[in-house]
Amino acid sequence: YTYTYNLNILIIYLLIVLVQMFCKSWLLVGLFILLNILVLYFTAITLETRKWQKMARKTGNPYVAYPQNYRFILDQPKKCEQQKPFVVIIVPVAPQNVKARNAIRITWGSEELVRDKLVLVLFLLGSQSGNETLQEQLQNESEEYQDLLQSNFLDSYRNLTIKTLVMMEWLNRNCPQASYGAKVDADVLLNMKNLLHMLVSLKSLQHNYITGLVLSGNNVLRDPSSKFYIPHDVYPKSRYPPYPLGMCYIFSMDLPEKILHISRHIRPIFIEDAYLGMCLKRLGIAPKKPPNIGQFVVKPPQRFNRCYYSRRIAILTDSQTQLISYWMDIHSTKRPC
Repeated sequence: YTYTYNLNILIIYLLIVLVQMFCKSWLLVGLFILLNILVLYFTAITLETRKWQKMARKTGNPYVAYPQNYRFILDQPKKCEQQKPFVVIIVPVAPQNVKARNAIRITWGSEELVRDKLVLVLFLLGSQSGNETLQEQLQNESEEYQDLLQSNFLDSYRNLTIKTLVMMEWLNRNCPQASYGAKVDADVLLNMKNLLHMLVSLKSLQHNYITGLVLSGNNVLRDPSSKFYIPHDVYPKSRYPPYPLGMCYIFSMDLPEKILHISRHIRPIFIEDAYLGMCLKRLGIAPKKPPNIGQFVVKPPQRFNRCYYSRRIAILTDSQTQLISYWMDIHSTKRPC
């Protein structure tokens, strides 16, 4: 009996040992499988990150350096003091795009007195390094028209935020007496009369005021293949704060100084109008929708309608030829709308 009892105890003990060994083996197998899964996961993440970084390098740097210590090569520092304009319109344009500048000069840029208010139109350029012939042409153009502002930052799409802040610097330094400033893209057909009507209709002079085609809740694009890609580490939020679309926005002249000051504390991104919205958000200033937001048009009807165009403020065009043609038609002596 004692022998049988001891044998049973031994068998039970062996079974327990075998079960433990079995469990440990499966535990080891499980740990090994888990380790392999983790290795595969982190390998995939690393490869994906490298792919995104490579694509991001192709599309360019998603952020820009704050524009400090730039200087003006061509300048009109006394223009505002001499002319005392009601509104100063700055047109950012590439240095080599003289056709765009001439198209504006012979159309809406030629309207200096509108509704008894003086309007000043100036073109803002960056530089093209190593192109001495172009720089000589710009010097001659500046002497002829006296409407060029050229700073020594590299003029490129990725530097549009720099261009915008340089614009704010120039306005803050040279045009504090003006009531309003405006930024208008070179491919925009601007209706000066309607713009001035909107501003005069505000009755009193505005402060902390900026308006245009205001966009709200725009998603931040995370796809590196996108032209507007912004990574999380540059801007972590999923949506941009409200901002006026860069094609045309109008602002009170107290804003340039405030935007410049707050921009020193906000990491710039190359999407200039979204960055402007980031600065406004930090300032606690909300862009105001214009009385008639339909007067700012990105996608106009395919067929030209002079009555439709004559009621807008800012409308995108496809070419300088189209801009000139439409402006001349709107301002012709044909039957008014």
